[in-house]
Amino acid sequence: MTPNLQRISTALCVLLAASAAYFHASEALWNDEIYTLEKFVFKGIGTVLTDYHVPNNHILSNVFYCFWTTITAVDSIGELLEHPWLIRLMPLAFSMITLWLVYRAGIQIGGHSAGWLSVLVLLSGVTFQAYAFQVRGYALSMTASAAISALILQWAAGKPLARLQQLGLALSVLVLLYTLPSNLYFWAAAIGSCVITQAVFSRTEGIKAFLLLFGLLVAGAALAVVAYLPVMDQMQNSEYFAAGKSFQGEHFQKFGLVFSHFFSGRWLLLPVLIAGTYLGWRQGNVLRKQFGWLYLVLLLPFLFSALRGDMPPERIYLVLLPVFSLLVAASIHVSFSQLQASYKTLAYSLLLLYSAFSYGLGVYQVRKYLREGMDQENHYYPGLNHNYYQHYFNPNAEYDLFRKKFGTNQQLILESSEQHDMPVYLQHKKQAFVPLDSIGSYLQKRQKIYVSSNYAKAFMREMSKMKTSWNCRYMQNEPRLPRIIVCEPVAGQ
Repeated sequence: MTPNLQRISTALCVLLAASAAYFHASEALWNDEIYTLEKFVFKGIGTVLTDYHVPNNHILSNVFYCFWTTITAVDSIGELLEHPWLIRLMPLAFSMITLWLVYRAGIQIGGHSAGWLSVLVLLSGVTFQAYAFQVRGYALSMTASAAISALILQWAAGKPLARLQQLGLALSVLVLLYTLPSNLYFWAAAIGSCVITQAVFSRTEGIKAFLLLFGLLVAGAALAVVAYLPVMDQMQNSEYFAAGKSFQGEHFQKFGLVFSHFFSGRWLLLPVLIAGTYLGWRQGNVLRKQFGWLYLVLLLPFLFSALRGDMPPERIYLVLLPVFSLLVAASIHVSFSQLQASYKTLAYSLLLLYSAFSYGLGVYQVRKYLREGMDQENHYYPGLNHNYYQHYFNPNAEYDLFRKKFGTNQQLILESSEQHDMPVYLQHKKQAFVPLDSIGSYLQKRQKIYVSSNYAKAFMREMSKMKTSWNCRYMQNEPRLPRIIVCEPVAGQ
């Protein structure tokens, strides 16, 4: 990149980051986040360190959230339900560090141009931004994987790690594993890829540096094992860690689904990825070692999971997203470096335009998918990018409008809700509600009913099938979750 293009790239990255904050920084807390806060964070660090009854306890990230709520003097879930950005500042800090680390990792491959490309690839997809503000352990996991990647790519380039970097590598492994146990797949892939690339490309050359790197990766893992000792029995007896039958069709489908979401529709980058890999392979051992490590780290976690036979949710592979961005950025950098100066400027300019366009189109497609999905039977869409609790999820707006229009003494019927989402919002607002099981008495009395539903269209279809006629309408026409429905009996029936 020329200096001007680097400045434009920087401005575009800032714009993309600002767009992410606009869409996600104030999103309402959803079921898993509320559970994390209520059952762990607000219980205190002692509970976080010793209670692992469900995998929602992303231990190290919850420790940070404990400190954050203490510093900000937030001591109840109610304040965060009204002002979710207060808690989302913490994962935002992790995500900003991730961007800086990805930039540093890109520098190890191709200087500042590759650094900016790495950040641009990460930000122009919708996956990173969808999780950058989430109050769970995924943002911190990506921070740790970006730090590990940056230091290993430096080793692959033949540059020794300084003492502080050595300590940073061991601590990054500790952070990685103590945040999410499933990150063990990334650690195993990282260390296995170092062994393979050393054996294939360097053999006995630089063996001391390799042994040091290997020792640091193992030392970080050993520290994580010690940290997990208070909950080790709970983890070993947990159904969530059960293995299954190896190499099922779903394993390969999951692999394809994760990477299709990583690309986020930016399929024009695929031929550049292939060309860049080929050209980089021809340029000597350093790039071969770096490309080899990146490819292996991306593929091996899926292989390990398929071999073990477990079926983890796609989001555990978010830890691979910085590596994916680095690989694509490295391929772009190598491909464009082969062009003449005049064509380079054109190529980079088109890439910046394509990145901006891809992000805008990606957000549009996600919003369209979610909006159309409100009429479907299930909001738990497959993959990483289509999260029902984003964009249209706004319990505060819906419930506040209900109380404003119909008063505070009306009772809501709660339909299709999870235990730790709508009930928590309604209890916070001191809004009376009953479960769907209670609807029978209301129907028999033929009185007006108010229903809060995540599947409003489906509920209204069921009401239309009743023997006695009911007139059902939305309380308001704006698409959002949950949706309040007002149903009145048709007179004379």
